[in-house]
Amino acid sequence: MNLTAKLLAAAWRENLADTRTRRLEAPYTATEGPFNQLTITEPPHQTPLALLETILGAPPPTHLAAEIASADLGGRIAEARAAGRARHLAALAARAGTPTLAALIARCTKGPDTTARLLETLATDGHQLHPCARTRLGWSSHDCTRYDLEAARPIGVRLLADPTRMLSGSGTDLRDHPMLAGLDLPDPVVPVHPWQLKHRILPAYRDLFADHRLILLDHTVPAWPTAAIRTVTGAQRPGYLKLALGIHITSSRRDIAPATAALAPALTAALADLIETDPGHAVAADEAGVWLPGTRDLTAIARSGLAEAAPPGAVVVPAVALTARSPVTGLSLAAEYATWSGDPEAWIRDYAGLVAPPVLRLAAHHGIGLEAHLQNSLIAFDGPAPVRLITRDLGGVRLWRPALPFDVEVPESSPVAAASWDQVRAKVAYTLFQNQLAAVADVLARDCGLDAGRFWADLADLVAGLDLPRADREAYLGPRMPTKALLTMRLSPGAEVETYVDNPLAGRGR
Repeated sequence: MNLTAKLLAAAWRENLADTRTRRLEAPYTATEGPFNQLTITEPPHQTPLALLETILGAPPPTHLAAEIASADLGGRIAEARAAGRARHLAALAARAGTPTLAALIARCTKGPDTTARLLETLATDGHQLHPCARTRLGWSSHDCTRYDLEAARPIGVRLLADPTRMLSGSGTDLRDHPMLAGLDLPDPVVPVHPWQLKHRILPAYRDLFADHRLILLDHTVPAWPTAAIRTVTGAQRPGYLKLALGIHITSSRRDIAPATAALAPALTAALADLIETDPGHAVAADEAGVWLPGTRDLTAIARSGLAEAAPPGAVVVPAVALTARSPVTGLSLAAEYATWSGDPEAWIRDYAGLVAPPVLRLAAHHGIGLEAHLQNSLIAFDGPAPVRLITRDLGGVRLWRPALPFDVEVPESSPVAAASWDQVRAKVAYTLFQNQLAAVADVLARDCGLDAGRFWADLADLVAGLDLPRADREAYLGPRMPTKALLTMRLSPGAEVETYVDNPLAGRGR
């Protein structure tokens, strides 16, 4: 991960301080792809801060300098640890006699949660469009080593008992979740991240522990961090826990609003019912939410294991792993699957045909804008063939409430509540096309010689052939498309900033 290159690519995409129209003093080599996404082969010989000062014409704000320093530290720690894991996976493939990582995991007999978590550790760079994807502001180097994605051993999730029934809940009783199975829990509990317990909860809520309204139990639940960091998966039993974590990751502090925990089970259940007849799409269900009213520090969401959403016998691959390099071949995992299929161009058409239509239809007909980026999308494979999209984590969804086909309580002040149908379309345009499909097409062009221009033309034809309203066609097939201005937003924290990028889908079927 070259942080200078990531900052330059973000500035170019957002045209920050007219980066695209003026010449930087420091030379670099790059090519521009779809949505003004820059692939930099020779970055400027500058530090990240020096590059940003060159672009802005002034030193970057102190808070952004701190985020960049944190991202640099997190990236260096991750890269060193990922190298060891890559050697381990390559050795496993050699012993098994499998020529690719895709072939190795096809033979894996462990549960889908275990396989998915292992594959997520390949995604060392994190969010491919965010310039500070490895920011962990609030964590020391020791914390990164202990709790980040590349953790060498499970973390121990702690449980706080609620004998006086202060906690609120939604969905099922969290004590019934598989990750807590077999524990003697007579009182309701809220699971907490061990870092959060030490640094946020024990210092701030001493009075609740002093008078025994909350009791720290001796139980620990062993779990592995996933790419979402605050979401962990059971090391011994299936399932996931999304935990409040009061550190700054990418663009925000990762605690959890009580309203999010209240909405999650009902929303995933409603979405699951809505897509029940679509064999190519499923949702990983949020089963339970629990929170202490009035605070974001003591909130958790329990999610079902992937076996409940995946076809029997399928291998579930987080889409974020598809764009990572395989330690077995050096190609992207997507390229291994595409090559295994025998026809990379047909493979990516099938991939796009699986993931795009259900996401676009939900937005167009039901006002549901899924956050369909790489991290929240998982793909079930039968051999090399992608057969089901599994959507997880609806915390970033956008809902146009007048069009919803079900009745859920969405507070007007919640960011989930879209102010217009255009916000739903913008969410889909950014996450599905610019984040997920552009990233997969890019690695296939690099590794398999994919004709990217033909892919975007084929995808435009696919979109044009769907039963979509005129407004949706214009949004997805117009000359420009909104994008999330991630670097610009870090200059003014708290602001939601969009800019526009050139659209490779433009000019067809409108």
